[in-house]
Amino acid sequence: MAKYPLALLPVVTISGGQARLAPDAYGVSTRTGTPAQAIASWAAQGAAWIHVVDQDAVEGTGHHRAHMVRSAAHLQYSGGVSDDESLAGALASGASRIVIHADDVDWAANAVAAHGDRLAVGLDIRREDVGDVGLELRKAGAARFVVTDAAPSNHWKHGDRHLLEEFCTRVHRPVMARGGIHHLSDLHALHELVPHGVDGIIIDPEPLYDGAFTYTEAVAAGADRFDMFFWGPPE
Repeated sequence: MAKYPLALLPVVTISGGQARLAPDAYGVSTRTGTPAQAIASWAAQGAAWIHVVDQDAVEGTGHHRAHMVRSAAHLQYSGGVSDDESLAGALASGASRIVIHADDVDWAANAVAAHGDRLAVGLDIRREDVGDVGLELRKAGAARFVVTDAAPSNHWKHGDRHLLEEFCTRVHRPVMARGGIHHLSDLHALHELVPHGVDGIIIDPEPLYDGAFTYTEAVAAGADRFDMFFWGPPE
């Protein structure tokens, strides 16, 4: 029986031009380095995709798109991309995929219509009109969504997982889920939504950098059910 595809994306957050490096094994990662070093540290642990958050760009203090260069992993860039200027800069980088914001739905619709599967649309599952917006953007050409549970606690618990399943069913497009991964049990809970359209889980820094589990353990938690390397290395 063929396995469902599922990517696990560690997060590299660039702040002040620096980023935390992946821990060597268990324990807390206290080392920082350049964005390129941080990206390489996760690629060395086998990450086929890495979700790069350009926090400086989000806060308007500069950007690090020049660091989105070809490496042993695909890079998914998220840096407050919400207008033509920031999108053009992100597209000119070496990132394999750009996450755009959909606060301006008309702008997002034009963007996905023009650039197709190079983009993913970022949405909050608690947004009141999330299903309607997802459907509208799918019709405009959105090829993928990154759906975040931004709740302060109890991420992806029961009701929110139901909302995510509903969203997947409505849009019929691949979805990456982000938020609320603290333990391997949280991964197992999201695994149940893979048959409904989730093909990626973005693991925020806390568990991987602070020693809750390793990237290898995260991969092993679903290796018997999912193909974690279906995208392969960048060409």
